[in-house]
Amino acid sequence: MDTLFRIETDKVILSWSIVKKREVAPLNSQTPTPGRLHIIGRRYNLSFERIYRCDPPGTINSGIEVEAGPHLFEQTDYKVYARAKKGNKLRILHRDPVMTNNLNIEDDGKTLYGVINFGSQIGLTEFSLILDGEPEFDFLVEVFPSKLDYTTDYEKLLAEVQENLTGLALEYLRSTFQLGQEVKTPKPTHVEWLLLLRHVVDDLEQALQHIGQQPIRGLTRDPVNVRADRIKKIDSTVRAAARRGNGSGSFIPLRDNIWVKEKVMSQQARQTLDTPEHRWIAQQLLRLRQRISLVRREEAMNQRTERRNRVLSELDKLESRINRLSKQRPFDEVSSRLPTPNFSSLQLLGAPGYREAYRCCIILSMGLRIEGGPIKLSVKDLSLLYEYWCFLALLRLISKELNSNIPVKELFDIQQKGLRVLIEKGRQKSIEFSTADQRKITVSYNPRFQGESILIPQQPDLVITLDDPKWQRLHLVLDAKYRIDASPKYIDRYKSPGPPEDAVNIMHRYRDAILESEASYSKLDDRPKRTVVQAAAVFPYREQETDQFKSSLLWKSLDKIGVGALPALPDNTEYLREWLNLFLRQGGWALADRAIDHRGRAKIRDWRIAASEAVLIGVLRSSNVTQHLEWVLGNNLYYMSLLKTQKRQFAAKWLALYIPKFNGHGSVAYWAPIMGVEIVKRKEVPTPWGSGKDKDRLQVLYKLGQVTQLPKAIVNRDYDGKAQRFSSHRWTSRLALERAEILPELLIETEPEWRLYEDLMAMNQEFKLVPEKAMIQDPDVPSGRVWFVLEDGLKIRYAGASGYVLKHNTEEKYFMKLEEVLEYVKRVGAIANEH
Repeated sequence: MDTLFRIETDKVILSWSIVKKREVAPLNSQTPTPGRLHIIGRRYNLSFERIYRCDPPGTINSGIEVEAGPHLFEQTDYKVYARAKKGNKLRILHRDPVMTNNLNIEDDGKTLYGVINFGSQIGLTEFSLILDGEPEFDFLVEVFPSKLDYTTDYEKLLAEVQENLTGLALEYLRSTFQLGQEVKTPKPTHVEWLLLLRHVVDDLEQALQHIGQQPIRGLTRDPVNVRADRIKKIDSTVRAAARRGNGSGSFIPLRDNIWVKEKVMSQQARQTLDTPEHRWIAQQLLRLRQRISLVRREEAMNQRTERRNRVLSELDKLESRINRLSKQRPFDEVSSRLPTPNFSSLQLLGAPGYREAYRCCIILSMGLRIEGGPIKLSVKDLSLLYEYWCFLALLRLISKELNSNIPVKELFDIQQKGLRVLIEKGRQKSIEFSTADQRKITVSYNPRFQGESILIPQQPDLVITLDDPKWQRLHLVLDAKYRIDASPKYIDRYKSPGPPEDAVNIMHRYRDAILESEASYSKLDDRPKRTVVQAAAVFPYREQETDQFKSSLLWKSLDKIGVGALPALPDNTEYLREWLNLFLRQGGWALADRAIDHRGRAKIRDWRIAASEAVLIGVLRSSNVTQHLEWVLGNNLYYMSLLKTQKRQFAAKWLALYIPKFNGHGSVAYWAPIMGVEIVKRKEVPTPWGSGKDKDRLQVLYKLGQVTQLPKAIVNRDYDGKAQRFSSHRWTSRLALERAEILPELLIETEPEWRLYEDLMAMNQEFKLVPEKAMIQDPDVPSGRVWFVLEDGLKIRYAGASGYVLKHNTEEKYFMKLEEVLEYVKRVGAIANEH
């Protein structure tokens, strides 16, 4: 156990150690960020006897004036030990009481020890050491993320969440915000204000350019000496001059014996750009320049990073833009007179250009107060911050790919203190997009799947629902996992760092556990079905080389088994974008093909198709079976006489061959696909044996694909072990050919017949199979041709779309479900036993 730092005063000793060094994911940091240990004395005449830091170099025995310290990481156990030299009771306090829950007290409160784990909370955090109820000292440490580059990825993650929310909030305000009386809100931080300016400055510039091109002039009146006979409007100024005898020149008479000077002072109107509106906007631009200058000075005082350098460069450009706008007409012509406090006018509120400029300036002066969700979270819980970022990034990507705006009204709510973000851990929030092909794509945050179809409720982080009017609803599940395993064993198995195996295993659960029932015209199969096409864990990772992650098992398995992982970080969403495009640009058929099917259900579907495929069971010449078989195998041909009563001759998809002696038994042992059919005369069939007197008789010539042995030969014997005579061709289906073990089972051609057959065998029912004439099957609704005749005289046949037909004595019944058939069989059997 390594000691990271130790603080000793004249009354207390505090030691902080790491329990077990953990492997930190590769971060690729170019500029290592120093750790932080800032110690603040709180007691009067406090004496620090020794301060030890294991890191950074050169600070091992430095004092409280040094603020550097060892790196502390999230999700790591740290051993804390404190002992009072003098005094009685020790306590360590933190703003989050859960942080110190695992600290134990011994020796009547003089000794304190235990484990502290920051979980996924990162950033600066402060502890206070209390001795006998009085603060001894505080110490401030910095917790670093173990899965992100602190100076790049983490800052980008936080900035993107703030920027995305600010941009979306302003889009919301453009459509709903009604300007009026200002509401006092807490002053925004420099970061919040800069984000506002970044989103508002383009709108502000456009508005001011419109004002510059089409300014609304006001009227002002200037005092001018005018000849008395030319005054058109007598106002108070003229009346006062006449009454007092003011003016210039000699007196002249007017009507009613009124004498005035030849020239008197009169107010003459003229147009001006020095209006209260223009002065108000000019004042706001001055404040903007001052605020930008202040932000720049404070940012320049902080440690230089790549991101901070970009911010400073951006501030320079913004300041230059505001300066240029301030110098354009009409704002360069206004006087220094200030408008009245809280000035407003109908022109500012309603005139084109002025309205938009007023809106931008009010937002910047008031600040945009956003509460709830990521903003309420601040920057402490990094796992939740990553989850929020994934949701917002997903909305942006889908919006861009669909060329559709994000419906921002679903994300915000106006409250007295400002806008509230309607994203909160544990509460479902759905954002719906529409496409040109009438599909609806819904992105849901924390949706909860529950109901009769789901035994245990499931609540993934993110779900993309693809709702096509011509298809059933399909889901894509994403779970934001702020966890990463970069151990050599993990990389050797999956060929890349990735989320821990338990996180990937949860994706298996979501894929298989989220079930939904669907409305159907048929009630024959009303069981719930899986609706998740793929489930992926999103984790924070940036690959070392381009496309390196594509060779990992985590990426490949998404397409193969519908479960995997996707790396995503700010400026690194290419895999998430590519994965989304795969589904957003495909129709229902392609999406359904990507869903992982159950082995049994897939086999059932294959067998239903197989039931509609006719199989000709051919026989060989009894005079020379070996020669005939060799000819079939060598030429991939088989022929039989054309029979007008057997239409299946032209519908046959497969040929099977009955061999009189195969491994000691007569068996159906070979099969081949039928590739083509021709009608020829017997003499045109190239056989080594002669055609005899039937040389002009028409034959059906089958052209075969590769002839192979059946995986398991179908033996010629019945249930009593006796063989049947097999001298002419027979008909069956591919389903029967693949499932039958003995010859009578070849009569069972359809899936419903096989279900009935297996259930009757399980019930120990004695029965025999009586076939009817072979017919061409309807590929959509194949029907059976065999009657199951039970000992008590009950006969059952599968009649396709009509269900099962049952005949007993003179009574005839139809049942749609096999369960109803079996129940009826039991009742008839019970009645027969009573008699």
